[in-house]
Amino acid sequence: MATKIQQRNLPTESDAALSALVVEAVSAATETPVDELPPLYQVIDPDALDVLFSGRHTDGSVEFQYAGQTVTVSADRTVSVSPVANP
Repeated sequence: MATKIQQRNLPTESDAALSALVVEAVSAATETPVDELPPLYQVIDPDALDVLFSGRHTDGSVEFQYAGQTVTVSADRTVSVSPVANP
């Protein structure tokens, strides 16, 4: 079975919050309405995520698990979502 990977990008000048992009990307990847996903704050501080790459950072990333997905947020505002790998 193929692994479904969902990737979303925001323009660097966008005022949209990275935390909102994460929730939207996970919603799309899992085909789950946004309002049915668990609160993002249960796994990561959304405010901290929003400011982490808000400056002129050009490298780095953060990875965490949310709603059964592995989420990677990169400094270029790319959000990649893939199912959590089973050991």
